[in-house]
Amino acid sequence: MLKNIIFILNKEQKIPDSVQNGPYAVAYDSAFAGPDDSIIITDDIETAHSSIEQGCPAVYIYDGENYISGISYIAENVEACTPQYCNEAFCRQKGIPMTVLQTERTYIKEITVDDLGEVYELYDDDEIRKYMEPLYEYEEEKKFTESYIKNMYGMYGFGMWLVKDRDTDKLIGRAGLELRLIDGVEEMELGYIIGKKYRYRGYGYEVCTAIKKYAKDILGAAKLNIIVSPDNIPSIKLAEKLGAYDTGRSANSEYIIMECELD
Repeated sequence: MLKNIIFILNKEQKIPDSVQNGPYAVAYDSAFAGPDDSIIITDDIETAHSSIEQGCPAVYIYDGENYISGISYIAENVEACTPQYCNEAFCRQKGIPMTVLQTERTYIKEITVDDLGEVYELYDDDEIRKYMEPLYEYEEEKKFTESYIKNMYGMYGFGMWLVKDRDTDKLIGRAGLELRLIDGVEEMELGYIIGKKYRYRGYGYEVCTAIKKYAKDILGAAKLNIIVSPDNIPSIKLAEKLGAYDTGRSANSEYIIMECELD
């Protein structure tokens, strides 16, 4: 878990107020850096490489001149290194699944291979099977999940997440954001699955409302699509409660495309 953000800078730059007043301790000396709880923010390429070689995550502030290799997280300036960005960079480099959001009753996290047992239990439901593509056999699903973690979370910073109960840690469902090609244009889609035991208790609305805010505030999205089967009345009602409306468009000639503007 990230605890410390360590700034090692040759050029004086303003540390963002969100970091100074944020949830992590701030220091300016690598002596405070521990590989299991710290991230280095530096404009010195050698410091960045050295930190990474020692197992401590790092973000390099790019000066536009040096050739960069072996560094996966690069920022234009210190102001870009918000607490959210630093935590993401730390988790990605340490291979730790991120907890993306918390709501009153849930937390929303990235999937891991260790979660697959619960995911199979979630999908063992006639209603989910009716509207969702089935999971693969375990070994293939494991490979798919590993690839998804690397290529979706790693490249885009979002995807389909798991929804867990804050009190019991039980899996409630899945929800998240993905990109779908519609009429030749990539559009952001909000998707959700709520497990049988948790339906009609407001979880879908609670979780999707938080994800809508995340899409707007963190990802800068202006709208979200919600794609539903025309006979999936509970899902349509939830989409409408979230502010979505039928666009008159369809996906694969069988699904309704509903649109939710993030104003």
